[in-house]
Amino acid sequence: MRPQINPSRAWSRRLWGIRGDVKEVLTLGVKAVNGGLFVVAFAVVAEVLIPKRFAGLFSAAPSVALANLLVVLIVKGRHHGVENGLGMVVGGLAMAAACLAGMYLVPRLRARRASAAICVIWLAVAETGYLVALR
Repeated sequence: MRPQINPSRAWSRRLWGIRGDVKEVLTLGVKAVNGGLFVVAFAVVAEVLIPKRFAGLFSAAPSVALANLLVVLIVKGRHHGVENGLGMVVGGLAMAAACLAGMYLVPRLRARRASAAICVIWLAVAETGYLVALR
């Protein structure tokens, strides 16, 4: 009896000409190198900026997100890349909404209650965005 082959692994074997396990290790290596390159590039941009308060915009999160998106596009294709990109946009919008709410809530509710409210707001906006954009 012939063993069952996972269709995604069969696709990867045809595309790369190598076993699925080796491809996964290579993909992990590409993610690590790519992520490191993006982190270094964003750190250089952050150091060049004159007002240092803008340096946080170029922290590790955007660089790792872009590195991950590039690897997903290469390994899994355009469809998965678009879904990941939309997820990043929805998460960013939810974070912006939570930050705006935090500016209003922290002075009024103090840190503990405001933090809990901000988490609920972030989750509500992210879930709504997910249901609207990704479903």
